[in-house]
Amino acid sequence: MDAFFQENRDFYINQVAAFKPSRDHSKDDGGESGGDTSIAARVRPLLPREIEENEAFGITVRPQSGCADVHELRRKVNGQPALSSSSFRLDKVYGPDQTSEDVYNGIVAPLVPWAWGGGISTLFAYGQTGSGKTYSVSELERLAAAELMGGNLEGNRDVYICAFELVGKEAFDLLNDRRKIVVMEDAFGESQLVGAVEEKPITAEELISHIERSMSFRKSAPTSKNDSSSRSHAVCRIRIVNKDVVDAPDGLLFLVDLAGSEVDRDIKEHNKDRMKETRDINMSLSTLKDCIRGRAMWNMTDGVATNKRAMNVHVPFRSSVLTKVLKHVFDLKGDRYCKTAVLACVKPNAADAGPSKNTLRYAELLRVTVPKTKPAPYNINIPSTWSHQSLKEWIEKNSGSPAVSSSILAPTENGVQLCKLPKGEFVSRCLKTPNISPEHARAFYDKLWRLHIDSRTARSAAPSEVSSAIASEDEASQKPTAPFQERLQTGMIVRVRRQWKADSLQHAMILCPEGAFENDPEKREESMGKKRYICAQIFGAVMADAYNLSMESKKVIAVEDMEAEVSMEWDAPTRYWFMTI
Repeated sequence: MDAFFQENRDFYINQVAAFKPSRDHSKDDGGESGGDTSIAARVRPLLPREIEENEAFGITVRPQSGCADVHELRRKVNGQPALSSSSFRLDKVYGPDQTSEDVYNGIVAPLVPWAWGGGISTLFAYGQTGSGKTYSVSELERLAAAELMGGNLEGNRDVYICAFELVGKEAFDLLNDRRKIVVMEDAFGESQLVGAVEEKPITAEELISHIERSMSFRKSAPTSKNDSSSRSHAVCRIRIVNKDVVDAPDGLLFLVDLAGSEVDRDIKEHNKDRMKETRDINMSLSTLKDCIRGRAMWNMTDGVATNKRAMNVHVPFRSSVLTKVLKHVFDLKGDRYCKTAVLACVKPNAADAGPSKNTLRYAELLRVTVPKTKPAPYNINIPSTWSHQSLKEWIEKNSGSPAVSSSILAPTENGVQLCKLPKGEFVSRCLKTPNISPEHARAFYDKLWRLHIDSRTARSAAPSEVSSAIASEDEASQKPTAPFQERLQTGMIVRVRRQWKADSLQHAMILCPEGAFENDPEKREESMGKKRYICAQIFGAVMADAYNLSMESKKVIAVEDMEAEVSMEWDAPTRYWFMTI
C-alpha cells in the first residue's frame, strides 16, 4: 500500500462512509435485464491477513438496486486527496455479509431444475486472482450437487459428471490424472470431448467427491496476489439423462470457474511463458464476453431478426477453446434455450480499486437490457404473441384426443415461455394428463415447434391471411365422433397392445381384413366375422420420433388388441413416417 494512501487513510474512510450516490444508478437503463441471462457480483470480506495489514474497505454495496460503488483515492494537482467513486449496475449484488446460500438461491437455483428438465444451464465465475472465485464456485457446486441428488426434484434421472481444464488451446481431463483430451466437432456440428472420462455418482456425497478430486488436479501457480492462483479455466459438466421420456435430450449443467485475471502491475515478475499464459487467459475472457452478449441479444428477439441490429448478431464461439466447448450455450442455430448466470467475484480492498472497477465494468458490459417496447399484436399462427389465456385455449383445441390439460402443461407460461421449455419437461407435464401416451406428448411438442419455426417466416404475411388459413384448416379437420373400432379401414394406423414386454411392435397399418382374399364366400365371411386384420408392422427408426413402415413384415391383429388410432404423415426428404396430432 503506497505512502500517500497511508497518510490519508482516515480521510478516505470518512469520505467512503459519507458517500451518497447522486441518483439511483438503477434508473440509467432503458429496461430490465433479460430472463435467460443473469449477471451478479459478490464482494468478499477482508481476510484476516488483510485486516492485520490495515487494509481499508473500498466498495459500497447496494443490494436493493443491484449497484456496487468503487471508491478510489486520487491526488489532486495541488497534492490534496480526493475521493473518486464509480457506480456499476448489475442484476444482483451480494455483499460480504451475505452467504453462499444467498448467492445460490439468487442466481444458481433456477439453473438446476432447468437442466433437470432437459435444458442447458451455465454458471460462469470470474474475477481478479485472490477475489474468492474458486471458493465461491466450490460452495455453489456443493449446493447444486445436494439439490440434484437430494431426491426432491421430480422424475427419474441418471447423473453423469466430467471435469476438465483448459490451458491455452489444450484440454486436460481432471478425473483421469490430467490426461490430454481433444475438443472436436462431430458430423452433426456438436462439440465432443474425445477421451474424456464420465463418472456416474449415486449420492450427493459421491458427486461432491468427484468435484473435489477434479479440483485437486487443477493447474495453479503463485502470483503477487494469491499463493495458489488458478491458471486455467475449469469446467465441470453435469449431464442429466431423462429415464422417463424416451429420446428426450440430455440436460446439461456447466459450472465454469474461469482463470483469475491479472493487471499490468501483477505480472511484472512473470517470465515469457507466464506472460503468454496471461495473454491467452485475457483473450479467452474477451471472446467469452462477446459470446454472452451476442447470445443474450439474440434471445431478446426470440431468434427472429426484427431489426438490423438483431440481424447482425455474431457469436464468435469458435474463436477460443473455452467457447467452442460451450457451443451448446452459444450456437444461434441450436434448437435449445440456455439459462446463463455470471458471477463476478470482487476484492474489497481499497488498494485494488482499479482491478475491481475492471471486473465490474466487464460484468456491466455483459448485461443486455430488454428494451421497453409494445407487445406484438396477437396472431394465432405466431406462438410468441400468445398470452397465457390464448395459449391455454390453443392447447385445449389442438392437443388431439384426449386433450392435454392446459392447466398442467402451462400453469403460468405464455407462448414464448412454453416454446422455451425443454422437451423432457414438456413431455413430462403432458404425461400427467390421464390417458396421454408418450408418443402423443412428443407429437404435440413437435406440432408446437413446427408452428413456432414456421412463424419466423410467417411474420411477413398479413395477419388476416394467416388467421383465415388456420381457420380453414381447423374447419377441415373435424374430430370424428364414432369410436375408431367402428371406422377401421385400409391405411389406418393403430397403436397395438403389447403381448409381452419384449414385444417391439407398437404401431401397425391396417391392410385388409383376414380372409378378404378367400375364394369360398362362406369361409371368407366366417374369417372376416372374427374382426382380425392383416397389418403391416411399423418400427422405430434411427432418427428420434421417426418410424419405418415395413410392408414385408405382416401380422394378423385382432380388434381387441388395437388400443387407439394414430395419425402419422410421410416425410419425403427423410423417407420416414412421423406422428402427428
